[in-house]
Amino acid sequence: IAADAWEHGCGLIVAVNKWDLVGEKDADAARRGQQQLVERAPFLGYVPFLYVSALTGQRVRKLLDLILEVAADREVRGPTAEVNRVLENLVQRAAPPQKPGEEVKLLYASQIGTAPPTFAVVTNRPDDVPESYRRYLVHGFREAWGFTGSPVRLKLTRRGSRRR
Repeated sequence: IAADAWEHGCGLIVAVNKWDLVGEKDADAARRGQQQLVERAPFLGYVPFLYVSALTGQRVRKLLDLILEVAADREVRGPTAEVNRVLENLVQRAAPPQKPGEEVKLLYASQIGTAPPTFAVVTNRPDDVPESYRRYLVHGFREAWGFTGSPVRLKLTRRGSRRR
């Protein structure tokens, strides 16, 4: 369910209920459980986890605050100048992989949408930007603005093409 929601651009929170019934838990029990889930579904690394008890009300108030935080982060919009500074810094840190004689240039970027946050990067060779570098760019945009609990979309377009 979480993977489908993420693919559809929904914000997510993992609320683990009945935490009060977990008997022999130590200080690392929650971290270990979260780590196991993230290993199976890496996108959950960007999703907040909260351990609650509906029966006792433990951390339920925090859940409501977290819902508001995730909703607000989905609506964050980075100014175009700042998006371009982030892109420039990312490219300076690690340039896109290059094939001999076929230079890939990332020209400029802007945020073209929210809920989920969506960025467009204009490049001379969109098809030659590997998936690993696309993930690097998304991670960089996420570092700059957070986007807690929300997927971040990236669209690579060729200069002069029309966005659809």
